[in-house]
Amino acid sequence: MNLYEDIKNTLPSDLFDLVNQAAAIGDLSNQNVYLVGGAVRDLLLKAPYYDIDLAVDGNAIILAEKFAAQTGGKIITHALFNTATVKMGKWSIDFAMLREETYERPGALPTVKPGTLETDLFRRDFTINAMAIDLNKKRYGELIDLYDGVEDLENHIIRVLHPNSFTDDATRIWRAFRYEQRLGFTIESDTKMFLRRDIKMLLSVGGFRLRHELMMVLQEKEPEKTLLRLDRFRVLNSVHPALRTDKWIESMFKRIRETGKGHHIPSDAYLALLAYRLPELELTEIVKYLRLSKEQLIMINKCRLLKLDLFDPTGSYVELSRLLQSV
Repeated sequence: MNLYEDIKNTLPSDLFDLVNQAAAIGDLSNQNVYLVGGAVRDLLLKAPYYDIDLAVDGNAIILAEKFAAQTGGKIITHALFNTATVKMGKWSIDFAMLREETYERPGALPTVKPGTLETDLFRRDFTINAMAIDLNKKRYGELIDLYDGVEDLENHIIRVLHPNSFTDDATRIWRAFRYEQRLGFTIESDTKMFLRRDIKMLLSVGGFRLRHELMMVLQEKEPEKTLLRLDRFRVLNSVHPALRTDKWIESMFKRIRETGKGHHIPSDAYLALLAYRLPELELTEIVKYLRLSKEQLIMINKCRLLKLDLFDPTGSYVELSRLLQSV
C-alpha cells in the first residue's frame, strides 16, 4: 500500500514540504527516515494530523541538526534517547533514532539502544500506533505494517503488541481508554485481561507521569467519557482513592462547554472542576503527588470559590462563565 497521495493531500503544503526536506536530508546521509506513530494511524483513518514523528536509522540528532540549519528552526535535543525536536513557526517535527527498549523494572524509564525498524515498532503501545511510512525517495509513501495495525484499525480494535506491555509501562492503561473513547474503538479481550491484571502496576509509575496522562485525557474533546471509563476500572485510584468521576462531573463538563459556546475549554479548567468537591486534605495530597503547577493550583482555588450546585448543575452557568473568564 502506497500512501504518497494521501500524505500530499492531507498535510498542509508547508508542513508537507518540511517533511520532504527532512526525508531528502536522510537520502543524502544514507539514512532511512520513516513517518511513525499516531500520524500514520490518523492518515489511514482520514483524520487531520499535525504531530509529525520521524524515526531515523542512525543518529537522529545529527540529521535534526542538519534539518534545523536548513530551515532556520530551533532545535531541542535529548542525548540520552538520541531524540530531537525542531520547531519552525507553528510547526514542530520530532526526530528519534530507531531503537530497542528494555525495562529494568516495572515503572522504570526504558533503557535504550540502537535498533531496527522492527524493534522500534514493537516497543510501541498498540498495534494501531505501530505502523510506519517510508519517506526515502525510492520507496516514498510505502506503508510498513508488521503487526497487523491496519486490520485492527478496520476492526476498530485497541490491541497491545505483547502480554507484558502494561507491565513495562502501565501508563499505557490510560492511553488505552483514551484511544478507545476518542476513536470509538473496543479494547481487545486479551488486552483488557492484561489491563485488569496490571492496574496495580500504576502504583510504580509515579505522580509526575500520571499527571501527564491525566492532562492528556483532559485535552480530549469530551474528557468525561474517558474519565468515567477510568473510574469504572478503578484506574483513577492510582492517583488517589478520593479522585472519582460520576454523573455530576459528566454534567459539569458538558455545562462548561455549553458556557464556552463552542470554544476550546482549557484542560486546567476541567482539572479544577475535577478537584472541586475534594476535601482539603485529599486535595493537598493529590496536588503534592501529581506535582501540579502553581498556575494549576491557582485555577483550582478559583474554582473552589464558585458556588456550583452539587445537586442541580443546571444552575451553574454564571459561575462557570466566571471560571472561564479567569483563564
